[in-house]
Amino acid sequence: MRSFITCSALVSLITSVSATGVLLPLYVYPSAEWKDNAANWKPVFEAAKAHPDIDWTVVVNPNNGPGLSGKPADDDENFVSGVSQLNAIANVNNVGYVRTNYAKAPMDELKANITNYANWASYSAADISIHGIFFDESEADFDYLNEAITFARAAFDTSITTVCNFGVKAAEEYYGICDIVIAFESCLNCYGLPQYEGKSTLNTNIPTGYESQGAVIVNQFNGEDFEGNTADASLLTNYAETIVGHGIGWYYFCPADYDDITSGPVTVLQNAKSLVSA
Repeated sequence: MRSFITCSALVSLITSVSATGVLLPLYVYPSAEWKDNAANWKPVFEAAKAHPDIDWTVVVNPNNGPGLSGKPADDDENFVSGVSQLNAIANVNNVGYVRTNYAKAPMDELKANITNYANWASYSAADISIHGIFFDESEADFDYLNEAITFARAAFDTSITTVCNFGVKAAEEYYGICDIVIAFESCLNCYGLPQYEGKSTLNTNIPTGYESQGAVIVNQFNGEDFEGNTADASLLTNYAETIVGHGIGWYYFCPADYDDITSGPVTVLQNAKSLVSA
């Protein structure tokens, strides 16, 4: 192991209110109409407030990164409204999306995006501070990712959460530099893609001893699972029970892609309800 989680990051992991939290890629634009108080994100606000014993890590993503303007919230009043409302909810921790392009994104570009997110804290009209970085398309390139994460920890004035999205099993050394590791991201039952298979997926993809840092994200939760069970709220609760029983730190299931948080059978609220029932 070439690097270790900082003490503050470890504390943030072990003091989680709930054993398993919701890791939500919130790729929905905040507003349906200009300056409507981030109406599209209202289901997230309501679900998080209704379940204060569940920790939420919410990924904010203006434009495959912090946006093109270089200004806090990409100079977008709707993002200001949405992010400030997220920050007002005690059990929500927001992180900013950056794309590593499988370790091919230029490091200077990546660092500039991280710095942009860190600068959101300078916005004086509202609290739109970002509290971590979501490194999408993470690749098994330790030196690249370690440099980016080390830079991110130094760029922010406070302790942050780093999320690394490998989408597949990652080597144990990455659990030493990433606070959260997405070890499975795929669909419920899609042709030609890895399927979610409950205990088997958890045992295969998340190393023993690192369960609390591991995360599972499943999209296209519809139709039937690998055993022919109907994808509905009951099946989600069954999967949540298995995930909680394994001590997995984070999960999220969505009906299609990440721009839909309200369609059944797995709304953003149902993700929280299934955790409560687990």
